Amino acid sequence: MDAAFVNPYLVAVQNVFTTMLGIQISMGKPGLKSDKLTSGEVTGVMGFAGDKKGMFSISFTKESTLQVYKSMIGEEAQGVGPEVVDCIGELTNIISGQARVQIEKLGYKLSAALPTVIVGEKVEMSFITKVPVVNLPFTFQVNGTQGQFYLDFSFE
Repeated sequence: MDAAFVNPYLVAVQNVFTTMLGIQISMGKPGLKSDKLTSGEVTGVMGFAGDKKGMFSISFTKESTLQVYKSMIGEEAQGVGPEVVDCIGELTNIISGQARVQIEKLGYKLSAALPTVIVGEKVEMSFITKVPVVNLPFTFQVNGTQGQFYLDFSFE
């Protein structure tokens, strides 16, 4: 996979977390996924078609999902209900949109699907690409509590 498709996601996720959520994030060591399972318990997924086809997902642990919800909405959630699912879907859409703008500046035309949110641990996803899926782990701190999420994406 070309780094030209990785960098827009790195910039978009950094931008959204810093400016919208007020959360500083740190990226861990990138890797390739060896399975087709979600990396966390709440996962926003967005597919693409056009000059390139592919998929992007952002996957949070349950605790991290609730931290992100509170940072984005300003209220506590007791669990992963419809309002939290909507929040993760919107966050997926925002990050994906920012990355897609940068990819289109490279001369590629892309159309995005509507975001889908998967709730559950180790749920199997079907990727529409045959190339490896890149996994980028991230951590963050909110009020002394560590959060964790993963970006998974693949373009061909």
